[in-house]
Amino acid sequence: MIAKLRKRTLFRHPLSAVGAAIFLSGGALFLLLLLIDITSGVDNPYRALVTFVITPFIITIGFGLFLLSIWIQVRSARRRGEKVSFNLSIDPSDPAYVRNLWLFLGLTGVLVVAVIYSGTKAYDATDSVAFCGQTCHVVMEPQHVTYHNSAHARVPCVECHIGPGATFFVKSKIDGTRQLFATALNSFSRPIETPVHNLRPAQETCEGCHWPQQFYGEKMVTRTYYRTDEDNSPWTVKLLVKIGGGNPRTGKLEGIHWHMIGSNRIEYVAADAKRQEINWVRMIGPDGDTTVYQDPDEDPPDFDDPTTEIRRFDCMDCHNRPSHNFLAPATGMNLALSTGKISTDLKYIREVGLELLNAEYETREEANEAIRTGLADYYRDEYPDLFAGSKEKIDEAVTAMLDIYNQNFFPEMNTDYRVRENNLSHFVNDGCFRCHDGYMENEKGETIRNDCFTCHLIVSQGPSENVNQLECSVAGLEFKHPEDIDEAWREMKCTECHTPESGY
Repeated sequence: MIAKLRKRTLFRHPLSAVGAAIFLSGGALFLLLLLIDITSGVDNPYRALVTFVITPFIITIGFGLFLLSIWIQVRSARRRGEKVSFNLSIDPSDPAYVRNLWLFLGLTGVLVVAVIYSGTKAYDATDSVAFCGQTCHVVMEPQHVTYHNSAHARVPCVECHIGPGATFFVKSKIDGTRQLFATALNSFSRPIETPVHNLRPAQETCEGCHWPQQFYGEKMVTRTYYRTDEDNSPWTVKLLVKIGGGNPRTGKLEGIHWHMIGSNRIEYVAADAKRQEINWVRMIGPDGDTTVYQDPDEDPPDFDDPTTEIRRFDCMDCHNRPSHNFLAPATGMNLALSTGKISTDLKYIREVGLELLNAEYETREEANEAIRTGLADYYRDEYPDLFAGSKEKIDEAVTAMLDIYNQNFFPEMNTDYRVRENNLSHFVNDGCFRCHDGYMENEKGETIRNDCFTCHLIVSQGPSENVNQLECSVAGLEFKHPEDIDEAWREMKCTECHTPESGY
């Protein structure tokens, strides 16, 4: 007798109900996030991660479970010797089907709500600065804290570190996987190595907001410094900084931003990974003329070596700390003294503050306690009358110094100004003088300019916080050093005296 072919629905197995529920829930989440992605006016790679990677993964899991239920049902029927034709039909007369139908409807309802809620929350989370800065708290804390004290505190991390487009999104995800394993295995370096060598070119990120061809002209900048004497004597310098750009009146490309505008192309080779030692510079003009400057006392780069990198000069070579600036102790103390957060009436406060801030500490807690007790002990022992009569000023100084330390020093990650050089000056780091060092010369024996008038004019300077009391000239004054060092400043770079060991 020939066995009759029986028809049976594939929806009889519980796994098919679970798989179908996950599949539909993932599909609902995908449509919702796709609608958000289409209607949003801002590109965000982390939104793309959730929409086009995580959500399809959920859908695939659901479909995979459904296929697994098919395999289980077909395999079980064959083992029993049943001749069954499975299909996607609806069979309300089958008790197993009805049971799984209710399971499917219930799971679908729960999962649709749960997946859409969690998915949109995941989107919100990955769209945030907190995701970048706090998910790996110890690793990223230095960057997260300094970011919130920067001029770019309202620009999401992904706008600069990834930017629009798929190419760098994929690269960042591959690199992120490496970072994830390093964090999980506690194998990351302390401090995190800088500069970021695979950072996207500034032309594709910074210039989305900053227009380099715009004529910015000149900017007046006032800096007040304090000396390490008993009275914390002030020394103020007012500078007219030649920011420059494309002059709309003359059409001339001028100022500091000359490096980045028009057809100018500057290239260099760094002798170290941190790009602080530069002995070879090439300038390519608009007409294609090429001029090479190199240090005659150093061997030229080996261009046959595949590890030799000829880097095109861009925004990040000067503005290498646009969002993560770690202030040196003297810079923080100068700001606190000039704004009144620390009173200049406290004798030797700048010198003592520098020593306490610049000392080596193992942990944040140890540093805070040492600063708190160290300052009080100093005035109790050296100036007992001042300690007794100025307790409030000492407490205010302690508070200000703790702020300076906790916003710029991270001993657990071995991170502070000593490993986070700021190239936007030539005082605390070589900065401009990496190229404008007066040593590199071209074949004619000409050097790259490094005089004081190249990038700025000193409009006024002198021993007062009030610039109206100082010598002033819009034509520019010759630099005077606050201390009597004769003419040594003409022959030496600032960093030969102002070293990290001294705290500047």
